[in-house]
This record gives sequence, C-alpha cells and structure tokens, in this order.
Amino acid sequence: MKTIFLTVALLLLILFGFEIAFNFLAIAFNYQDLLLYAGVGLVIYLMIRGVGSSLNKKFDKSINDFLSGRKNELFDDKKLLRTFGFLLIVLLPFLLYLLALALFAAIDFGLYGLIGVLYLPRIPIAILIGLGVVVIGTAIAVLIGIYHLFFPPRRKILGLEINKNEERKLWDITQIISKELQAKPIDKIVITPDSGVGVYLEGNLFQTIFGGGKRVLEVSLSSLHDLTIDEFKAILAHEYGHFSNRDTQWSSFTYTMGNSLLRTLESTPGPAKVKTGETNLAQIIVSLNPAYWFLLVYVKLYFKITAEFSRIREVMADKRAIELYGGEAFSRGLMKIATNDVIFNEIIQNDWVPKFLKEEKTISNFSKFMDLVYENVNENTINELKSEILSKSQTQSVFDSHPSLKTRVDYASRLNRGEEKDREKIDKLFDNWGDVNKKVADLYNLRLIYLLQKINQHQTPSGKQEMQTEGGKS
Repeated sequence: MKTIFLTVALLLLILFGFEIAFNFLAIAFNYQDLLLYAGVGLVIYLMIRGVGSSLNKKFDKSINDFLSGRKNELFDDKKLLRTFGFLLIVLLPFLLYLLALALFAAIDFGLYGLIGVLYLPRIPIAILIGLGVVVIGTAIAVLIGIYHLFFPPRRKILGLEINKNEERKLWDITQIISKELQAKPIDKIVITPDSGVGVYLEGNLFQTIFGGGKRVLEVSLSSLHDLTIDEFKAILAHEYGHFSNRDTQWSSFTYTMGNSLLRTLESTPGPAKVKTGETNLAQIIVSLNPAYWFLLVYVKLYFKITAEFSRIREVMADKRAIELYGGEAFSRGLMKIATNDVIFNEIIQNDWVPKFLKEEKTISNFSKFMDLVYENVNENTINELKSEILSKSQTQSVFDSHPSLKTRVDYASRLNRGEEKDREKIDKLFDNWGDVNKKVADLYNLRLIYLLQKINQHQTPSGKQEMQTEGGKS
C-alpha cells in the first residue's frame, strides 16, 4: 500500500509538473491554476507524510521489540528499507515541483496584486515595491536553489590531511576494517580539532549519487581523546558500515537536496526578512509572499523524513560494528566521544576559548591541551555531563538523525559479541602522534588568531591593532 501511494504521488508530480512548465512557457498565470497546483501539492504532501510516519513507527517498534526481548533481531527489514529509498527518490521531484509552484505563486501574487492596485484612486509606491520584491526575489531564490541542487558547495574542513605515506598504522587499520566489511577502502583521512568522527563522499551530485567521488574519513582529535584502539576500531567499523550499506550515497543525495531547499528558503522574500519595529506597507506585502510559506511547510516535512531514514541506517551500521568488535567496546567508544564532544563544544568553546582570546594564548599540543582541560574539570561535573547526555537522548526529536544514545547503548549491551583484544590508547596507532597534535594545534591557533583579529577590529577605530601571538601556551 505504501508503494502504491508513493507511485501515485510520483505520477501526480510528473503530470502536474509538466502542466506548470507549460504554463510558464505560455506565460499563463491565473489563480484557478494556482489553486489546482497547490491542491495537488497538498495531496502529495499528505501522502508522503503519511508514508514516512508509518515507516518510522514500524522502525521504532522493531527496536522496542528487540530491547524488550520480544524479537531476536534488532533490525532486518529489507522491504522497509526499499520503501524508504523510494520515498527519498520521490522527494526530489517533489522539491522541483515545489520550486516551480513557489515561483508560480509569487508571480500570481504579484500580478493580482498589481491588478488590485490599479483600481485604487492613488497607487501606493510601497505596494509596487513590495510586489516587485516578491516576484523578482522569489525568481532569484529559485534559481539559487536549482544551482545549489546541481552544484552543491564543497565541505569546508579545518583539518590536516594524512597522505598514504604517513601514519601507516592508521591506514592499515582502515584497510583491515574495509576488508572485514567488504567495502572499498577510503581515499583520504583528515584529522581535525573539531568534534565528531564521520565519513562522506567528496564530489559533485552525480558522482556521489552513483558512488563515485573520493571516500573521506574525518577524525577529530578532541573526539578521540582517551579512546582505546578497540573502541576506535568499533567506531571506525560503524563509519565503514555507512560505505558498505551505501549510506554515503543516500546522505550525499539528501544533503544536496536539503542544502538546495534551505538556500532557496533563506533567499526567498518573506516575514523573516522583515525587521521588527520597522514594518511598512512594502514589508507587509513581502511577509505575505505565498512562495515562502509553501517552502517553509516543505522544509519541516523534508528534514523529518530524511532524519527518520538516517536513524535506520545508523542502526544498521551500529549492528555491523557490534558484531565485529563487541557491544562493550562500541558503547564505551560512543560514550567517550559523546562526552568529549560536550567538553569541546560547551566547556572549551564557551569557557576556555574566550579566555585564550582575552589573554592572547595559543595551544602547542592538542592532546596535551585536552588532558589539561580534563584535569581542570571536576570529576563530579564529568559524571553529571554523562548522566545529562543519556537523559537528554531519551527525549528524542523526530528531526534527530541518530537514535538516542541510551537506545544505542542498550541494544549494544544486548548484542554484545566478540572480545576486546587491544586496550592500548589511540596514540599507539600513530607513528608521529606528537607531530600530528602540534600541526592540528597550529590549525586551531589560526582560528583563534582569526577570531582575535575580528574582536580587535570591532574594538579599535582603525581596525589595525597588531596582535601578540606569542603569548602563553597551554
């Protein structure tokens, strides 16, 4: 039944998508057509939302049944995955349909608004300006969205690229895991100071959809703090699981669509562009732009559905990693990374960085810097952070791209297989651990220097105050 609904939705999108295109070619815009196209869009929206919600409930039930002992398998529903894949594919023509409908609605709004103004005894210039902004601004926004759909921006990473002649132990581990998961080996490793460990495909839309482009592993030194080699292997197996399951192709696909959608919405004239306390007649007209409201409704649907799909793929990658390296190593690694990320994003970024900027300090070794931070954070505070991380994860939003951390830890303990073999610290995987930490620290210092320059520019009239970058180091 779900597949039938999606097939009907796809046929409607093709049929009425061509109808809208013909209207544009014929320069024919009227409110009856707009109501028809908007009504069709609403029907498709409800079908897609209904199918997505049904699939998500089925997925959640599968996990809950496993955790409660009613099922022996965590998740192995190939039919659900195929249906979800079909749903994501339908989202692309729906996005194109919405872009065309948004522009059609803006043009109709402008034309009928202009006709209405002509009947007034005196034509307010502010209304004409508002109507012009709606039509021209929406047209530009749609073109921006289409451009970003086919030419997505490249990821900007502050990191150190490790070539294949460096850090051979690290590269060897990635090769071993790729063979165990029957996935192609990665092409590039990037070590960053920022939080998170992940994989992605680097390339344009068509390359990534068909599995081309470079396979990149992004590893954060802050996230890896205090991990053992076995914990790192388990986390790495999870990330490689995304390659073997072709999740990176899907994620590139959904990332590109989502980026296009957000760029369009951000550029579309609407109430978000109206400044509080300065509302005039033109701004009221802009805030009524129907294109903005169509796109806003779709944004919420789009990110809800893609997040649901992402959670399913995360569970599949978790399951494979646990089977290879054991639930204990995997859950410990998850917990350490989650704690490290909170420490980095909330304590270092919010407390330590402002002090560094004020005192014009830099970092000489990133790993030693993380040690210093942990030494200065009370153990009770760290335990409270861990409890908070687990309690927060129980109140999961439908827009979360990962299952809750507590859920992942729970099913890791139930699926616990395999034995730990190597509890040595992560630094043993690096031939030049100190050198890597120094280079990453230097990159992070560049960011601190940039931030300090921005602060100094705001504090001095000329913006030319020189900085002292040789201050104290930690």
